[in-house]
Amino acid sequence: MSLEIYPASPTDARELTKVFYGSFHSNLDTAMFPNTPDVTEWWEKCFTTSIMRSIAGETHDVFLKVTEGSEDGGIVAFAKWKLPVPVADRRRKEEQIVWPPSSDKDLCDRFFNGMGARHEKWMGERPHYYLDMLGVQDSYQGRGLGSKLLKWGLTRADAEGLEVYLSASPAGKPLYEKNGFREVDTFSPFPGYVQVAMLRSPNKQ
Repeated sequence: MSLEIYPASPTDARELTKVFYGSFHSNLDTAMFPNTPDVTEWWEKCFTTSIMRSIAGETHDVFLKVTEGSEDGGIVAFAKWKLPVPVADRRRKEEQIVWPPSSDKDLCDRFFNGMGARHEKWMGERPHYYLDMLGVQDSYQGRGLGSKLLKWGLTRADAEGLEVYLSASPAGKPLYEKNGFREVDTFSPFPGYVQVAMLRSPNKQ
């Protein structure tokens, strides 16, 4: 059965949340986002709202899904890309995030603020593509779906001569290294866990 990339829609939020839980389950992930009803509801609302805003052109985000068989098939992987935007737009303050009650709020702030600070430090005013999130359901890992979703952005970045930036988990780092990313920075928001800032220069066409 074929596994192809399609644009995600707001009605995919429930399935995307399931894939999120099936992709991210390190001790850090489960401390920040335990699989509880309030966190599940929070993620479903987050995906719905974010995809609706992207479709309406209110953001420069692109949500992609990989499904089985057809566009309406079960979702087994997803990615959120941020397209290059003017510096002023990148630095516009987002609405303060309210974490769900079951989350470790201090850890969430430490993790996401740490990622944001390093993104700003390394990219500054340079236009670039940013891979915000990439998840592959456990039972589908090792089948090239992460590379397929990654290639969507890398192909476009290369065509425009732009860098690509991301923040990698320990589990995701080997995939990104294989696709030309190099480590530029690290931080440890949680005992025994190291998050890695990674940057890829464009391949000449």
